[in-house]
Amino acid sequence: MKITVARHGETDYNLESRCQGRLDIPLNAKGLAQAAQLAESLADRHFDIIISSTQQRAKVTADTIAKRLQVPLITDELLVEICLGVYEGLTQAEAAAKYPDIWARDPLHSSMDDAVPGGESVKDVEKRVNLALDRIMKDWAGQSVLVISHGFTGRIINRLIMNIPFEEMGDFVLDNCEFYEYNLP
Repeated sequence: MKITVARHGETDYNLESRCQGRLDIPLNAKGLAQAAQLAESLADRHFDIIISSTQQRAKVTADTIAKRLQVPLITDELLVEICLGVYEGLTQAEAAAKYPDIWARDPLHSSMDDAVPGGESVKDVEKRVNLALDRIMKDWAGQSVLVISHGFTGRIINRLIMNIPFEEMGDFVLDNCEFYEYNLP
């Protein structure tokens, strides 16, 4: 089985270093162009199905690819981005200034169990993403699947598939419309 994971195209929030999380932010013009370019770069590969996060930045990216590759697309809410609670909508600088104690503690990188107030912990995200991966591996066993998701969700997918320690999870970064392939037994 092959699973290819790609991150959605650029949004204005990406450009502004703004925390998106569960906010349903659209792709900007560059993001739409990146999605089209990703579709072209994947045109010589075979996929049986594309599975996308339900958030529009991922879904529009996936729709662009599905149309170009003529591959069926389904969505899965389990693949949405981490909920960033009180940080959502703020730039990183604004979040650090408004919530200095939380920012200094860095709950997303210091502990699997901590969360930004109103948000999800890494453990919570990992549980739901693991459910999505289990379903993908069961329903699409032996096939080639393209998953369109988000930056943090992509890190979780990489951690789960590659069995990477939590402390090393942040080393894996997918830029907008970048992809990574996993060949599974």
